[in-house]
Amino acid sequence: MSVLADIYISLDDEAVKYDTTPNLFTDRAQYKGMTPLEVSMLWSLMQDVEWNVALMGEFPCLLQIDGGERLIHKFPAEMVSQLSKLSLDRAAAVTAAWAATEELSCSPENIRPTVDDMVSLAGRAIGSGRSMFLWNCV
Repeated sequence: MSVLADIYISLDDEAVKYDTTPNLFTDRAQYKGMTPLEVSMLWSLMQDVEWNVALMGEFPCLLQIDGGERLIHKFPAEMVSQLSKLSLDRAAAVTAAWAATEELSCSPENIRPTVDDMVSLAGRAIGSGRSMFLWNCV
C-alpha cells in the first residue's frame, strides 16, 4: 500500500478544503511515500541539526480523517522561508544528504525533483502570502 502525498500552497483558512476539492488548488505537486517524517528529516538537514521526533511537532496536523487515513499537515513557516531562498549548491547538498537517509535510501537524482518542487512552491507561497501544506492519503 502506498501513501499518496501532495504538497500544496493555500491560505491558512482554506487549507483543509484540499481534502475534498484538490482540483481547486493549482499550486501543488503530487508524490507517493512522503510523510511528515520524511519532510521533517529534510528540515533537520536544512538546519544542520540532528533529526529527532520533536521536529515532527513543527508540522501541525490540521486535518485527520478515518483514524489517520487522510491527513493535512502545515509546513513550518521558517522552513518555507528557507526553502524559498535555497541556493542551487545548498539544494544539491541537502538533497544528497536526504537521499542517503535510511527512510529514503535513494539516489539524489531521484529525489531532486521533489526538492526543486518544494523550492518553487515555497517561493510562490512567500510571494503570495500563503503557506505550504502536506496532504496524505493511505
